[in-house]
Amino acid sequence: MTRERILIVDDESDIALILKLQLEDAGYDTIRAKDGGEALELLHREEFSLVLLDIKLPKLDGIQVLEHLGPALQEMAVVMMTAHGSEDVAVESMKKGALDYIAKPFSAEDLLKKVGRALEFNKTRKENLFLQNQLEEERKKMAAILAGMADMMVATDSEGRVISINQATANALAIDLESPFGVPIEDLMPSDLPPARLPCKVVLRTLSPCLDVSHSIHARDRIIPVLSSATPLFSASGKLVGSVEILRDISHLKALEREREEFVSMLTHDLKTPLTAVMGSVDLVRESRLGAINDEQKEYLDSATESCGEIVEMIDTLLDVYRFESGKMALAFTEEDLGAILRKSLASFRALAERSDITLIAEISDDLPPLRLDRNKVGRLFGNLLSNAFKFTEEGGKVNLSAGVVKDLTGIRERIPPGTYQTELIPERGSFVKIDVSDTGIGIPGDALGSIFDKFVQARNRREGKIRGTGLGLAFCRKVMDAHGGLLWAESDLGKGSVFTVLFPMVPEELSGA
Repeated sequence: MTRERILIVDDESDIALILKLQLEDAGYDTIRAKDGGEALELLHREEFSLVLLDIKLPKLDGIQVLEHLGPALQEMAVVMMTAHGSEDVAVESMKKGALDYIAKPFSAEDLLKKVGRALEFNKTRKENLFLQNQLEEERKKMAAILAGMADMMVATDSEGRVISINQATANALAIDLESPFGVPIEDLMPSDLPPARLPCKVVLRTLSPCLDVSHSIHARDRIIPVLSSATPLFSASGKLVGSVEILRDISHLKALEREREEFVSMLTHDLKTPLTAVMGSVDLVRESRLGAINDEQKEYLDSATESCGEIVEMIDTLLDVYRFESGKMALAFTEEDLGAILRKSLASFRALAERSDITLIAEISDDLPPLRLDRNKVGRLFGNLLSNAFKFTEEGGKVNLSAGVVKDLTGIRERIPPGTYQTELIPERGSFVKIDVSDTGIGIPGDALGSIFDKFVQARNRREGKIRGTGLGLAFCRKVMDAHGGLLWAESDLGKGSVFTVLFPMVPEELSGA
């Protein structure tokens, strides 16, 4: 183990010798300097852990030596030596960087105690300095990272007050970097979301990350659509200290989406026009207005009419999905008998059930309450769900539609597959009309249950099967339920079938109490 090196600076030989013997007996290495000039020369050439520095020296006194050392004092400990009655001078030297002083004459015990304490103090000081330098380096790195981030970043304390933002946030909001400190996050970034549903507020409440939330923030001169993700911040002891949220400006994506919607709208309109002409021409021939046709010809014409109808229905579904997303879908809410709508949907599939040798079961409670809904959209929703069930159920299978009232969601919320809804959007209580459409078909992989309601998405095993689709039917169903303040999700057991569950709130406001 390396021994501590001590420089003894004293012009009195006998005192320097006594110090040398006492210190070396205690395990230290020593070197003597006879005056201040020699001391500075040694200090610039060699390294020492501690300097025992006499205040009265020839050439340069102890105070002058301290002044010449300057920043080097951070790397070593200095203990001043002074005669009795000069303690005030020693105190002055401590203001210039010395750690302690000892008055002559001194005992060996007092000397060693002060030397050991100074060395320990200096060791701690050097460690702290090292840590401070490391911390400053990390701070500079973090500052460089935050300054270079294209995305906005805001950090809050445990009460939701802003404690830090990055340059991208300051630029987007046209504010200074330090001006928002202490401001509630909802005041800094007014949003179209309620304050309680802002991602950073959600994580403070749930202590879990809140990812990929789409909303818009209102800056001084513009509205910025963003995709936000937030995560809680914990101290080393595990205590919640705040949250950090990253907001990605998706204005360009929204612009591209608008262009795509306009293109889809134009394309679908241009597709429907020639299809209408085709269907009109086929009808003229099928109705024998252009001459007699035989049964085989009529069968082919009926098939062509049916295929054209399916294409028109797909085009209408695509248009409706985009109307929902752009907020242009007009819904006609009236008080309706949901049971009657369900029975009408079932009736249209009975013939298909007989042809396909599939058992169609209805279990609709007689006490379903009237609900405010759009009759046409809800009818199409259940038509899509039943059609899906028949498509993926083999001959001899079963399709079941059941409906009833539930007043307790215990055990139901937990069945909703992850990724289908954000946790805070799932109600914890309330009364609902619950409809299940189940089948004994091929089923859906578990990893697809959260995404099958997205546009143009189909479960992997269904894409590989003989029956293909556009992936728009379920997207339409999800949009309808969102518009009605309800929920829709799927559960499945591969090879055994699927269950699509619909929840209509009996009092729509109850869904907001999640």
